[in-house]
Amino acid sequence: FAKGYLAYAGGGKNSRGNQFIVALQATHRLCGGSPWEVPWGELAGAESFATLDAIYTGYGENGPSQGALQSRGNDATADFPLLDFVESCEVVEDETLPADWAPYP
Repeated sequence: FAKGYLAYAGGGKNSRGNQFIVALQATHRLCGGSPWEVPWGELAGAESFATLDAIYTGYGENGPSQGALQSRGNDATADFPLLDFVESCEVVEDETLPADWAPYP
């Protein structure tokens, strides 16, 4: 996946659990590379990529757990003052050509 691709990482086959993910850098796959982990969008414009580059990644895998976020919401982030949040997004006019999606048919 290219840097800036947006996807949901599935919780497993036939599960309804998922995580919203953004590719912080180019990678040949996201997460486990399972067939249900499919990109559905991408960032557009220099400002979006500047924002992506400014996301704090210092907590790595040691940030608040998904379970804590689910049960306690934003209260679970109290010990992580540098944690970033997605506050908004918007759809822009799609100027993608079919050839831009190769190798995706």
